[in-house]
Amino acid sequence: MSNKLWAGMSLFAVASLILAACAPAAVPTPQTIVQTQIVAGTPVEVVVTATPPPPKAFAAKDPTTFVYAKFGEAETLDPALDYETAGAEILQSVYETLVFYNKENTNDFVPQLATEWKVSADSKTYTFTIRKGVKFHNGDELTPEDVAYSFQRGLLQGGTASPQFLLVEPFFGIGMDDISLLVDPEGGLYDDAEKMKAADPAKLKAACEQVKSAIVADNAAGTVTMTLAQPWGPFLATIAQTWGSAMDKKWVVENKGWDGSCDTWQNFYAVTSENDPFTPIANGTGPFKLDHWTPGQETVLVRNDAYWRTDAAWEGGPTGQSKLGRVVFKKVDEWGTRLAMLQAGDADTADVNRVDVAQADPLVGEICKWNNDKGAFDPCEVKSDAPLRLWIGFPQVSRTDVFLNFHINVPEGGNPLVGSGQLDGNGIPSDFFADEHVRKAFNYCFDWDTYIKDALVGEAVQTTSIAIPAMIGYDAKDPHYTFDAKKCEEEFKASTLKSKDGKSLWDIGFRMQIAYNTGNTVRQTVAEILASDLASVNDKFQVEVIGLPWPTFLRNQRAKTLPLFISGWLEDIHDPHNWYVPYLTGTYGRRQSLPDDFKAEIQPLINQGVSETDPVKRAAIYKQINEKVYGLAPD
Repeated sequence: MSNKLWAGMSLFAVASLILAACAPAAVPTPQTIVQTQIVAGTPVEVVVTATPPPPKAFAAKDPTTFVYAKFGEAETLDPALDYETAGAEILQSVYETLVFYNKENTNDFVPQLATEWKVSADSKTYTFTIRKGVKFHNGDELTPEDVAYSFQRGLLQGGTASPQFLLVEPFFGIGMDDISLLVDPEGGLYDDAEKMKAADPAKLKAACEQVKSAIVADNAAGTVTMTLAQPWGPFLATIAQTWGSAMDKKWVVENKGWDGSCDTWQNFYAVTSENDPFTPIANGTGPFKLDHWTPGQETVLVRNDAYWRTDAAWEGGPTGQSKLGRVVFKKVDEWGTRLAMLQAGDADTADVNRVDVAQADPLVGEICKWNNDKGAFDPCEVKSDAPLRLWIGFPQVSRTDVFLNFHINVPEGGNPLVGSGQLDGNGIPSDFFADEHVRKAFNYCFDWDTYIKDALVGEAVQTTSIAIPAMIGYDAKDPHYTFDAKKCEEEFKASTLKSKDGKSLWDIGFRMQIAYNTGNTVRQTVAEILASDLASVNDKFQVEVIGLPWPTFLRNQRAKTLPLFISGWLEDIHDPHNWYVPYLTGTYGRRQSLPDDFKAEIQPLINQGVSETDPVKRAAIYKQINEKVYGLAPD
C-alpha cells in the first residue's frame, strides 16, 4: 500500500471500492413450465422445459483500457517529493523499488529491482544486488549507480513537504527528520532554500559526503550498500514505498536535476512541486509509461512493451507486457458524473464516497466480502447481472482527522479564511486556536456518532488516540472527547480571548471558513457537521465550508493559512512511530504550528517509543504521550 497524505481515495488504498466485474456469467438454470396448447382443436396442457436467456456478461467496453474516474489528482510525479496518494498510485505503476510487499503480507518482501539482499550481523548494513538487464522507459539501462543516486538525491533534496524524513531517521539517527539538521543541528534551515544556499560551504559538503558514504554503489559488483545509524526494523517496509523508486541519473541531470556533485546539492534543497522539473514528467522502469498528464483533466499511462518481468509471479502477458494497453485516470470531482460513467461503462472503477454508496449499490452484480479470520476475501458471490463487482470489508490503515492551527498565517493582504482577522464577530485572530479552551470546545462540539452513521454508513470507529486500533499504544479506554454541547459551551465561556472593547468570545462570536479538498464529500460532511454543531451552541458562531482543489488544499496546509483543516493519514509502515511522528513533530505537527515547548516535551518520549523493543514498555511510553495529547487537544 501507499502511505502518506490521503486525498481520500486511492487505487491502492480503498476500503470498499466498486470495480468493473470480470467474473463469468452464471450458467442459466432450466425452468419447467406448463403451457396450454391447441391440439386438433382441443386445449391440452403440455409440460415444457425452457432455458431462460443468459444473464448479462460482465465485460468492459474496452478490455485493453482501464478507466478510473476519481476526484483529485497528483501534486507531483517526482518520487522523492510526492507524499500523497493521488500521485503515489501513478508512481507505483511507472517507477519501481528495490523490494516490494508480498501482496497482503505486510511483513514479507519480495525482490523487485534487487534480486537479493544481505543484512549484516549488527542489522545496520544492507547490501542489495541490483537486477541486470532492466531498462528505463527512455532505453537507458538501470545501474547500481542509478539506485544509489536516487536515494542520495532524495535525502539531499529533503524538505518537510516530502517523505524523506522516513529515510533520514534510519540513516542518520532517531529524532532526525530532515537533511538540513546535518548542516544546522539547531533546525534553523528547515525548508529555507535560500538560507541553505548561503550556509557554510564546508558544512554543506560534509553533509553531502555523509549521505554518499551511507549509500554506496559498486557497478562492478552490481551492488548498492546502505549503512544505517542504528538497526531499523521497518527499513525494508520504508524503502518499498514510492520514495524508494529508482530514477535514471543521466535523465535527471539532462532535465536540470542535481548533477550528483557535493558542490551543488544545496541548490535543490526543499524544492516545491510547482518548481520541480520532475513534477510533470516521468521515466521509470515499471510496467507503464507516462503518456501525458493534463492537469485538471486526466493522466494517461501506456504499456511498457519492453518491461523486464517475465517471471511466473508476474500476472502480465507472456512476454512481460501488461495485459492492459492504457490506464486512464480521469479527474471527475462531481459524484453524479462519476456515477453516470459507471452506469454507461465509461469508467471501470470510480471513487465512491461513503454517503453515495446507496446510489452505487444497484450496479453491483457480484460481491466479495473480506473474511477477517482467514485474512482473505471469501469467494465472490453473484447477486445479479448488474455490471460491477464490490470488494468490501477490507481493513484499512487510514484515518480522517480535524487539525487545529495554533498560529494561522495571515499574509500581507489578508487571509479570507479568517475573515477580518480580529475577534470582532466577523473573523478570528491568528492565535484563535492557541487558546486551549477554544480547542477543547471544538472537540466537544463535534458529533462523532452522526458522522460515522451518516457520512460513513456505520463503517468506521472513533479512535481514542493517535495510534490506530489493535496497534501498540492504542487503548480504547484512554480518555477522549465525545459530543457534549454543554461542555462545549462551558469551554467557550472559559476562553480568555477578548475583543478590542473587552467583550468575551461567547458574547461577540466569530466567523471563519473551513476548507476541504473538492470532491471529498466525507470531509465536506465533517466540516458541515462541525459548523452546524457550533451554530447550535451559539448562533454567533458562523462557519462557512469551502472546497479547494487537492493541490491547492495541500499548498494552503503547508503555508499554514488554514484555520483548521480536515485531512487524512494512510500509514507508511505499520508501526505507531509512523503515526506519532507526523501528527506531533512532523508533517501535521508543523502544519498546525504545534507549540515548541510541547514538541520539546514530546520528542524524547517519541524517541524512547521507537527505541524500545519490549511491546509492554512501548505501550506504556505511548500511553504517556496519549495523555499529553488529550490535554493539549490539538485535533
